[in-house]
Amino acid sequence: MKALLVIDLLNDFVHPRGALFVGEKAKEVITFSQELVSECRKENIPIIYVCDSHRPDDQEFTLFPPHAIEGSWGGKVTEELTPQAGDYIIPKRRFSAFFGTSLDLLLREKKIEELEIVGVCTNICVLYTSAEARMLNYQVVVREKGVTSFDLAAHEWALREMKNTLGVEVK
Repeated sequence: MKALLVIDLLNDFVHPRGALFVGEKAKEVITFSQELVSECRKENIPIIYVCDSHRPDDQEFTLFPPHAIEGSWGGKVTEELTPQAGDYIIPKRRFSAFFGTSLDLLLREKKIEELEIVGVCTNICVLYTSAEARMLNYQVVVREKGVTSFDLAAHEWALREMKNTLGVEVK
């Protein structure tokens, strides 16, 4: 069985007023992700929203400006992809969706073996989530039209790294 992970498609990343806006490619990622979410709903594939959710004093803010602060507008899933009843929401405070979260437990309870991933940033949260998923023996598919980053060179490198080193299917 598979699940769709929607990683950090939050206002702070995909809205022009967001603290870490990834750029205009966000529109294409949102449109593609909307279509994929709709397909998954029709096929009863679980949809798991993995969302940055930081405390105001989070140590990550030594690396990046404050973003996705819990309860803030910037920390909400973009309106176009609002979670629906039956979807899962996993808050995270670090790059990997697995680190310090209940994601692995949820996936094992649902007998999920394959993860399809869309979201941002390709070279940060998508990469580290994919790496940890592979270390936990999940099959991983990253949808190229459904990912981007504010650093497009790093985005391209991360896609190659996931494919060539981690065995992620990039399609």
